[in-house]
Amino acid sequence: MLKKAIITIMVITGLSVVLILIMQWDVRQGVKNYTRTHPMTETLSSNASIDIFNTGKNFYENLFHDIETAEHYVWIHFFIIRDDDVSHEFFDLLMKKAQQGVDVRLSVDFIGSDIHKKTIKKMEKAGVKIVKSRPIIFKNAFYSLHHRNHRRLISIDDNIAYIGGFNMGDEYLGKDPKLGYWRDYHIRLAGDAGKEVYKQFKRDWTEDGGEKIKSDLPPYTSTRTGGDIHFIFSTGNPLLERTIDWINEAEKSVTITTPYFIPNNKLISALKEAVTRGVEVNILLPDNTDAWFTKPVSYRIEKSLLEEGVNLYLYQKGFFHGKVMVVDHAWADVGTANWDPRSFYLNDESNCIIRDEKVARHLESLIEKDMKDSEKLTRTAFDDLPFWEKALQKTPRWVYYYF
Repeated sequence: MLKKAIITIMVITGLSVVLILIMQWDVRQGVKNYTRTHPMTETLSSNASIDIFNTGKNFYENLFHDIETAEHYVWIHFFIIRDDDVSHEFFDLLMKKAQQGVDVRLSVDFIGSDIHKKTIKKMEKAGVKIVKSRPIIFKNAFYSLHHRNHRRLISIDDNIAYIGGFNMGDEYLGKDPKLGYWRDYHIRLAGDAGKEVYKQFKRDWTEDGGEKIKSDLPPYTSTRTGGDIHFIFSTGNPLLERTIDWINEAEKSVTITTPYFIPNNKLISALKEAVTRGVEVNILLPDNTDAWFTKPVSYRIEKSLLEEGVNLYLYQKGFFHGKVMVVDHAWADVGTANWDPRSFYLNDESNCIIRDEKVARHLESLIEKDMKDSEKLTRTAFDDLPFWEKALQKTPRWVYYYF
Protein backbone atom coordinates (compact mmCIF):
# COMPACT_ATOMS: atom_id res chain seq x y z
CA MET A 1 0.00 0.00 0.00
CA LEU A 2 2.80 2.42 0.96
CA LYS A 3 4.71 1.49 -2.20
CA LYS A 4 1.70 2.31 -4.38
CA ALA A 5 1.26 5.64 -2.61
CA ILE A 6 4.91 6.54 -3.19
CA ILE A 7 4.66 5.58 -6.86
CA THR A 8 1.49 7.65 -7.23
CA ILE A 9 3.17 10.68 -5.64
CA MET A 10 6.20 10.27 -7.89
CA VAL A 11 4.02 10.03 -11.01
CA ILE A 12 1.98 13.10 -10.03
CA THR A 13 5.15 15.03 -9.25
CA GLY A 14 6.73 13.98 -12.56
CA LEU A 15 3.67 14.98 -14.55
CA SER A 16 3.48 18.31 -12.72
CA VAL A 17 7.11 19.06 -13.54
CA VAL A 18 6.54 18.19 -17.20
CA LEU A 19 3.42 20.35 -17.31
CA ILE A 20 5.29 23.31 -15.77
CA LEU A 21 8.14 22.92 -18.27
CA ILE A 22 5.65 22.83 -21.16
CA MET A 23 3.90 25.90 -19.78
CA GLN A 24 7.20 27.75 -19.38
CA TRP A 25 8.18 26.95 -22.98
CA ASP A 26 4.75 27.90 -24.33
CA VAL A 27 4.72 31.22 -22.44
CA ARG A 28 8.21 32.12 -23.68
CA GLN A 29 7.17 31.38 -27.26
CA GLY A 30 3.95 33.33 -26.80
CA VAL A 31 5.79 36.36 -25.42
CA LYS A 32 8.25 36.22 -28.31
CA ASN A 33 5.51 35.98 -30.94
CA TYR A 34 3.21 38.59 -29.43
CA THR A 35 5.79 41.27 -28.65
CA ARG A 36 7.25 40.92 -32.14
CA THR A 37 3.91 41.97 -33.64
CA HIS A 38 2.95 44.33 -30.80
CA PRO A 39 5.92 46.59 -30.07
CA MET A 40 5.64 49.19 -27.34
CA THR A 41 3.77 52.29 -28.52
CA GLU A 42 5.01 55.63 -27.21
CA THR A 43 2.84 58.48 -28.42
CA LEU A 44 3.78 62.03 -29.28
CA SER A 45 3.24 64.69 -26.64
CA SER A 46 -0.08 66.50 -26.48
CA ASN A 47 -2.00 68.51 -23.92
CA ALA A 48 -4.87 68.08 -21.52
CA SER A 49 -6.15 69.41 -18.24
CA ILE A 50 -5.72 66.83 -15.49
CA ASP A 51 -7.90 65.83 -12.54
CA ILE A 52 -6.62 63.32 -9.99
CA PHE A 53 -8.87 60.90 -8.08
CA ASN A 54 -7.68 58.72 -5.21
CA THR A 55 -11.01 57.46 -3.87
CA GLY A 56 -13.52 55.27 -5.66
CA LYS A 57 -16.37 57.61 -4.69
CA ASN A 58 -14.87 60.62 -6.46
CA PHE A 59 -13.76 58.55 -9.45
CA TYR A 60 -17.19 57.01 -10.02
CA GLU A 61 -19.04 60.28 -9.48
CA ASN A 62 -16.99 62.03 -12.15
CA LEU A 63 -17.00 59.08 -14.56
CA PHE A 64 -20.77 58.62 -14.28
CA HIS A 65 -21.30 62.35 -14.87
CA ASP A 66 -19.16 62.24 -18.03
CA ILE A 67 -21.09 59.20 -19.29
CA GLU A 68 -24.40 60.90 -18.49
CA THR A 69 -23.47 63.99 -20.53
CA ALA A 70 -21.85 62.10 -23.45
CA GLU A 71 -23.28 62.96 -26.86
CA HIS A 72 -21.39 60.79 -29.35
CA TYR A 73 -19.63 57.80 -27.83
CA VAL A 74 -18.60 56.08 -24.60
CA TRP A 75 -15.83 53.48 -24.91
CA ILE A 76 -14.64 51.74 -21.76
CA HIS A 77 -12.21 48.96 -20.95
CA PHE A 78 -11.72 47.72 -17.39
CA PHE A 79 -9.50 44.84 -16.33
CA ILE A 80 -12.11 43.75 -13.78
CA ILE A 81 -15.87 44.34 -13.79
CA ARG A 82 -18.06 42.91 -11.03
CA ASP A 83 -21.80 42.26 -11.07
CA ASP A 84 -22.69 44.16 -7.88
CA ASP A 85 -24.45 47.35 -6.79
CA VAL A 86 -22.14 49.98 -8.26
CA SER A 87 -21.66 47.86 -11.38
CA HIS A 88 -25.41 47.74 -11.95
CA GLU A 89 -25.60 51.50 -11.61
CA PHE A 90 -22.85 51.63 -14.24
CA PHE A 91 -24.63 49.12 -16.52
CA ASP A 92 -27.93 51.00 -16.26
CA LEU A 93 -26.22 54.22 -17.29
CA LEU A 94 -24.55 52.56 -20.29
CA MET A 95 -27.88 51.11 -21.43
CA LYS A 96 -29.57 54.48 -21.05
CA LYS A 97 -26.94 56.17 -23.25
CA ALA A 98 -27.07 53.40 -25.86
CA GLN A 99 -30.84 53.80 -26.10
CA GLN A 100 -30.29 57.52 -26.66
CA GLY A 101 -28.21 56.70 -29.74
CA VAL A 102 -24.75 57.10 -28.19
CA ASP A 103 -22.13 54.57 -29.41
CA VAL A 104 -21.47 52.58 -26.22
CA ARG A 105 -18.74 49.92 -26.16
CA LEU A 106 -17.69 47.96 -23.09
CA SER A 107 -14.57 45.80 -23.00
CA VAL A 108 -13.42 43.70 -20.06
CA ASP A 109 -10.51 41.32 -19.72
CA PHE A 110 -11.58 37.75 -20.58
CA ILE A 111 -10.70 36.47 -17.09
CA GLY A 112 -11.44 39.70 -15.21
CA SER A 113 -15.22 39.67 -15.69
CA ASP A 114 -17.80 38.61 -13.12
CA ILE A 115 -20.68 39.87 -15.27
CA HIS A 116 -23.53 37.35 -15.42
CA LYS A 117 -24.68 36.15 -18.83
CA LYS A 118 -28.16 37.52 -18.27
CA THR A 119 -26.65 40.93 -17.52
CA ILE A 120 -24.64 40.83 -20.73
CA LYS A 121 -27.72 39.86 -22.75
CA LYS A 122 -29.71 42.68 -21.16
CA MET A 123 -27.05 45.24 -22.05
CA GLU A 124 -26.63 43.95 -25.59
CA LYS A 125 -30.39 44.06 -26.09
CA ALA A 126 -30.27 47.72 -25.05
CA GLY A 127 -27.60 48.43 -27.67
CA VAL A 128 -24.37 48.19 -25.63
CA LYS A 129 -21.59 46.48 -27.61
CA ILE A 130 -19.50 44.13 -25.43
CA VAL A 131 -16.29 42.15 -25.93
CA LYS A 132 -14.13 40.06 -23.62
CA SER A 133 -10.55 41.09 -24.23
CA ARG A 134 -7.66 38.69 -24.90
CA PRO A 135 -9.65 35.44 -25.14
CA ILE A 136 -7.83 32.16 -24.72
CA ILE A 137 -6.72 30.68 -28.04
CA PHE A 138 -5.25 27.30 -28.99
CA LYS A 139 -1.92 28.63 -30.26
CA ASN A 140 0.33 29.27 -27.25
CA ALA A 141 -2.62 28.35 -25.04
CA PHE A 142 -0.74 28.78 -21.76
CA TYR A 143 0.50 32.20 -22.85
CA SER A 144 -2.95 33.34 -23.93
CA LEU A 145 -4.25 32.22 -20.52
CA HIS A 146 -1.70 34.30 -18.63
CA HIS A 147 -1.52 37.24 -21.05
CA ARG A 148 -4.11 39.70 -19.75
CA ASN A 149 -5.32 43.11 -20.90
CA HIS A 150 -4.53 44.97 -17.70
CA ARG A 151 -5.18 48.41 -19.21
CA ARG A 152 -8.02 50.62 -18.02
CA LEU A 153 -8.95 52.81 -20.97
CA ILE A 154 -11.92 55.17 -21.05
CA SER A 155 -12.60 57.46 -24.01
CA ILE A 156 -15.63 59.75 -24.14
CA ASP A 157 -16.58 62.20 -26.92
CA ASP A 158 -13.15 62.79 -28.48
CA ASN A 159 -11.57 64.82 -25.70
CA ILE A 160 -12.19 63.06 -22.36
CA ALA A 161 -10.14 60.10 -21.18
CA TYR A 162 -9.43 58.24 -17.97
CA ILE A 163 -6.48 56.04 -17.03
CA GLY A 164 -5.30 54.57 -13.73
CA GLY A 165 -5.77 51.81 -11.18
CA PHE A 166 -9.50 51.64 -10.44
CA ASN A 167 -11.76 48.93 -11.87
CA MET A 168 -15.54 48.59 -11.57
CA GLY A 169 -16.90 47.03 -8.39
CA ASP A 170 -18.02 47.63 -4.82
CA GLU A 171 -14.58 46.83 -3.35
CA TYR A 172 -13.24 50.02 -4.94
CA LEU A 173 -15.68 51.91 -2.72
CA GLY A 174 -14.18 50.22 0.34
CA LYS A 175 -16.99 47.68 0.70
CA ASP A 176 -14.82 44.55 0.78
CA PRO A 177 -14.95 43.38 4.43
CA LYS A 178 -11.42 41.91 4.25
CA LEU A 179 -9.66 44.83 2.54
CA GLY A 180 -11.74 47.72 3.87
CA TYR A 181 -10.82 51.22 2.69
CA TRP A 182 -9.43 51.23 -0.86
CA ARG A 183 -6.85 53.82 -1.91
CA ASP A 184 -6.00 54.13 -5.61
CA TYR A 185 -4.92 56.71 -8.18
CA HIS A 186 -6.77 57.50 -11.41
CA ILE A 187 -6.62 60.56 -13.66
CA ARG A 188 -9.11 62.29 -15.93
CA LEU A 189 -7.78 64.05 -19.02
CA ALA A 190 -9.68 66.70 -20.95
CA GLY A 191 -8.05 67.78 -24.21
CA ASP A 192 -6.12 66.49 -27.19
CA ALA A 193 -4.18 63.91 -25.17
CA GLY A 194 -7.33 61.84 -24.75
CA LYS A 195 -7.34 61.02 -28.44
CA GLU A 196 -4.43 58.61 -27.91
CA VAL A 197 -6.59 56.61 -25.52
CA TYR A 198 -9.28 56.53 -28.24
CA LYS A 199 -6.75 55.09 -30.72
CA GLN A 200 -5.51 52.39 -28.35
CA PHE A 201 -9.02 51.35 -27.37
CA LYS A 202 -9.86 51.03 -31.06
CA ARG A 203 -6.79 48.85 -31.70
CA ASP A 204 -7.60 46.57 -28.77
CA TRP A 205 -11.29 46.38 -29.64
CA THR A 206 -10.58 45.31 -33.22
CA GLU A 207 -7.97 42.76 -32.15
CA ASP A 208 -10.42 41.23 -29.68
CA GLY A 209 -12.96 40.67 -32.46
CA GLY A 210 -15.26 43.54 -31.58
CA GLU A 211 -17.69 45.06 -34.05
CA LYS A 212 -15.88 47.25 -36.60
CA ILE A 213 -15.53 50.87 -35.57
CA LYS A 214 -16.30 53.25 -38.43
CA SER A 215 -15.94 56.55 -36.60
CA ASP A 216 -12.84 58.69 -37.06
CA LEU A 217 -11.39 61.35 -34.82
CA PRO A 218 -11.45 65.01 -35.74
CA PRO A 219 -7.99 66.49 -36.36
CA TYR A 220 -5.92 67.67 -33.40
CA THR A 221 -6.56 71.24 -32.37
CA SER A 222 -3.81 73.77 -31.75
CA THR A 223 -4.97 74.56 -28.22
CA ARG A 224 -2.05 74.41 -25.79
CA THR A 225 -3.67 74.16 -22.38
CA GLY A 226 -2.97 71.83 -19.51
CA GLY A 227 -0.12 69.44 -18.87
CA ASP A 228 2.32 68.03 -21.43
CA ILE A 229 1.33 64.38 -21.74
CA HIS A 230 2.25 61.28 -23.66
CA PHE A 231 1.33 57.61 -23.31
CA ILE A 232 3.13 54.30 -23.29
CA PHE A 233 1.09 51.26 -24.32
CA SER A 234 3.21 48.20 -23.72
CA THR A 235 3.51 44.46 -23.33
CA GLY A 236 6.56 42.95 -21.68
CA ASN A 237 10.18 44.02 -21.26
CA PRO A 238 10.18 47.40 -23.06
CA LEU A 239 8.32 49.03 -20.16
CA LEU A 240 10.78 47.45 -17.73
CA GLU A 241 13.75 48.90 -19.62
CA ARG A 242 12.10 52.31 -19.82
CA THR A 243 11.46 52.28 -16.05
CA ILE A 244 15.12 51.49 -15.41
CA ASP A 245 16.11 54.42 -17.64
CA TRP A 246 13.86 56.76 -15.66
CA ILE A 247 15.45 55.72 -12.37
CA ASN A 248 18.96 56.01 -13.80
CA GLU A 249 18.20 59.55 -14.99
CA ALA A 250 16.86 60.73 -11.62
CA GLU A 251 18.93 63.43 -9.91
CA LYS A 252 16.99 64.36 -6.78
CA SER A 253 14.20 61.97 -5.89
CA VAL A 254 12.12 58.99 -6.97
CA THR A 255 8.76 58.28 -5.32
CA ILE A 256 7.10 54.97 -6.19
CA THR A 257 3.74 53.51 -5.19
CA THR A 258 2.66 50.01 -6.15
CA PRO A 259 0.42 47.31 -4.65
CA TYR A 260 2.74 44.42 -5.65
CA PHE A 261 6.50 44.75 -5.36
CA ILE A 262 8.59 42.01 -6.96
CA PRO A 263 11.15 43.88 -9.10
CA ASN A 264 13.86 41.97 -10.93
CA ASN A 265 17.59 42.36 -10.24
CA LYS A 266 18.02 45.15 -12.81
CA LEU A 267 15.35 47.28 -11.16
CA ILE A 268 16.75 46.56 -7.70
CA SER A 269 20.23 47.58 -8.83
CA ALA A 270 18.89 50.78 -10.39
CA LEU A 271 17.20 51.76 -7.11
CA LYS A 272 20.34 51.06 -5.08
CA GLU A 273 22.55 52.96 -7.51
CA ALA A 274 20.17 55.92 -7.33
CA VAL A 275 20.61 56.09 -3.56
CA THR A 276 24.38 55.89 -4.01
CA ARG A 277 24.17 58.95 -6.31
CA GLY A 278 22.36 60.85 -3.55
CA VAL A 279 18.83 60.39 -4.89
CA GLU A 280 16.10 60.08 -2.26
CA VAL A 281 14.07 56.96 -3.00
CA ASN A 282 10.67 56.49 -1.32
CA ILE A 283 8.45 53.45 -1.94
CA LEU A 284 4.87 53.10 -0.66
CA LEU A 285 3.37 49.60 -0.48
CA PRO A 286 0.26 48.12 1.11
CA ASP A 287 0.58 46.26 4.39
CA ASN A 288 -2.80 44.57 3.92
CA THR A 289 -3.08 42.98 0.45
CA ASP A 290 -5.52 41.13 -1.78
CA ALA A 291 -2.67 38.84 -2.89
CA TRP A 292 -0.90 37.59 0.27
CA PHE A 293 1.30 35.23 -1.75
CA THR A 294 3.14 38.18 -3.34
CA LYS A 295 4.40 39.49 0.01
CA PRO A 296 6.93 36.87 1.23
CA VAL A 297 9.04 36.93 -1.94
CA SER A 298 9.29 40.73 -1.65
CA TYR A 299 10.69 40.63 1.89
CA ARG A 300 14.25 39.81 0.83
CA ILE A 301 14.09 42.60 -1.74
CA GLU A 302 12.73 45.13 0.77
CA LYS A 303 15.37 44.21 3.34
CA SER A 304 18.22 44.64 0.86
CA LEU A 305 16.84 48.03 -0.24
CA LEU A 306 16.50 49.21 3.36
CA GLU A 307 20.15 48.35 3.93
CA GLU A 308 21.08 50.64 1.02
CA GLY A 309 19.04 53.58 2.31
CA VAL A 310 15.72 53.25 0.43
CA ASN A 311 12.72 54.46 2.45
CA LEU A 312 9.83 51.98 2.48
CA TYR A 313 6.35 52.69 3.85
CA LEU A 314 3.53 50.21 4.55
CA TYR A 315 0.05 51.70 4.13
CA GLN A 316 -2.13 51.09 7.21
CA LYS A 317 -5.47 52.76 6.48
CA GLY A 318 -6.72 49.96 4.21
CA PHE A 319 -5.56 48.54 0.89
CA PHE A 320 -3.28 50.61 -1.34
CA HIS A 321 -3.56 49.91 -5.08
CA GLY A 322 -2.10 53.03 -6.73
CA LYS A 323 0.52 52.77 -9.49
CA VAL A 324 2.41 56.08 -9.53
CA MET A 325 6.01 57.22 -9.96
CA VAL A 326 7.21 60.80 -9.48
CA VAL A 327 10.77 61.73 -10.49
CA ASP A 328 12.73 64.80 -9.35
CA HIS A 329 9.50 66.55 -8.29
CA ALA A 330 9.18 67.42 -11.99
CA TRP A 331 7.24 64.73 -13.81
CA ALA A 332 5.05 61.72 -13.08
CA ASP A 333 3.91 58.37 -14.41
CA VAL A 334 0.35 57.32 -13.58
CA GLY A 335 -0.87 54.07 -15.07
CA THR A 336 -1.80 50.44 -14.69
CA ALA A 337 1.56 48.67 -14.43
CA ASN A 338 2.59 47.12 -11.12
CA TRP A 339 6.17 46.44 -10.07
CA ASP A 340 5.86 42.71 -10.61
CA PRO A 341 6.71 40.09 -13.26
CA ARG A 342 3.22 40.07 -14.75
CA SER A 343 3.22 43.77 -15.62
CA PHE A 344 6.83 43.75 -16.83
CA TYR A 345 6.54 40.52 -18.81
CA LEU A 346 3.02 39.32 -19.61
CA ASN A 347 0.31 41.96 -19.34
CA ASP A 348 -0.84 44.67 -21.71
CA GLU A 349 -0.34 47.90 -19.77
CA SER A 350 -1.03 51.63 -20.19
CA ASN A 351 0.97 54.46 -18.64
CA CYS A 352 0.44 58.21 -18.81
CA ILE A 353 3.63 60.29 -18.59
CA ILE A 354 2.93 63.80 -17.30
CA ARG A 355 5.67 66.37 -17.88
CA ASP A 356 4.16 69.00 -15.63
CA GLU A 357 5.84 70.04 -12.37
CA LYS A 358 2.62 71.35 -10.84
CA VAL A 359 0.86 68.01 -11.35
CA ALA A 360 3.94 66.07 -10.20
CA ARG A 361 4.15 68.04 -6.96
CA HIS A 362 0.40 67.67 -6.38
CA LEU A 363 0.73 63.89 -6.75
CA GLU A 364 3.67 63.94 -4.34
CA SER A 365 1.65 65.89 -1.79
CA LEU A 366 -1.16 63.32 -1.98
CA ILE A 367 1.30 60.46 -1.61
CA GLU A 368 2.94 62.20 1.36
CA LYS A 369 -0.47 62.23 3.05
CA ASP A 370 -0.74 58.51 2.35
CA MET A 371 2.68 58.04 3.92
CA LYS A 372 1.31 59.63 7.09
CA ASP A 373 -1.24 56.80 7.11
CA SER A 374 1.63 54.34 6.77
CA GLU A 375 4.28 52.73 8.94
CA LYS A 376 7.90 53.22 7.95
CA LEU A 377 9.51 49.84 7.50
CA THR A 378 12.57 48.96 9.60
CA ARG A 379 14.92 45.99 9.43
CA THR A 380 13.71 44.72 12.81
CA ALA A 381 10.25 44.13 11.28
CA PHE A 382 11.64 41.08 9.47
CA ASP A 383 12.71 39.41 12.73
CA ASP A 384 9.13 38.69 13.80
CA LEU A 385 7.88 37.12 10.57
CA PRO A 386 6.06 33.78 10.98
CA PHE A 387 7.97 30.69 9.92
CA TRP A 388 5.86 30.04 6.82
CA GLU A 389 6.49 33.57 5.49
CA LYS A 390 10.24 33.21 6.03
CA ALA A 391 10.15 29.91 4.14
CA LEU A 392 8.21 31.41 1.22
CA GLN A 393 10.80 34.17 0.80
CA LYS A 394 12.82 31.70 -1.24
CA THR A 395 10.03 31.02 -3.73
CA PRO A 396 11.45 31.42 -7.28
CA ARG A 397 10.32 34.72 -8.78
CA TRP A 398 9.21 33.08 -12.04
CA VAL A 399 6.32 31.55 -10.08
CA TYR A 400 4.84 35.03 -9.70
CA TYR A 401 4.53 35.44 -13.46
CA TYR A 402 1.45 33.28 -13.19
CA PHE A 403 -0.38 34.71 -10.16
